[in-house]
Amino acid sequence: GILAIAAAKLGAGRVVGVDIDPQALKTSRDNAARNNVAAEFLDADQPRPAAADVVVANILANPLKILAPLLAELTLPGGEIALSGILCHQVNQVTAVYERWYKMNPIVEDEGWALVTGTRGDTPR
Repeated sequence: GILAIAAAKLGAGRVVGVDIDPQALKTSRDNAARNNVAAEFLDADQPRPAAADVVVANILANPLKILAPLLAELTLPGGEIALSGILCHQVNQVTAVYERWYKMNPIVEDEGWALVTGTRGDTPR
């Protein structure tokens, strides 16, 4: 929810958040309303949203690795991805998975955590 609200506040045209937790979805909707932003929040079991120019995810490294094909599918060619919730010692594992679809950027590290970003290519490598 926080990432979706931030994206909306920063001017994203359409914002869609996806979660598996019904309480997180409710809280995200409530927080978006409190912040006067337009954002849609979907249960992961609902049909997938359309692919986007920017995809962000803040979850742990193992779920990020599992979700890589889906997140790549949800990123338009030439689009950007930003992944956080990754411990610095896990960066190589995560980037190794995402390199199939993305040209990876230099890693940003802060206090033991890493931000992994990349640009989606036209086809998987």
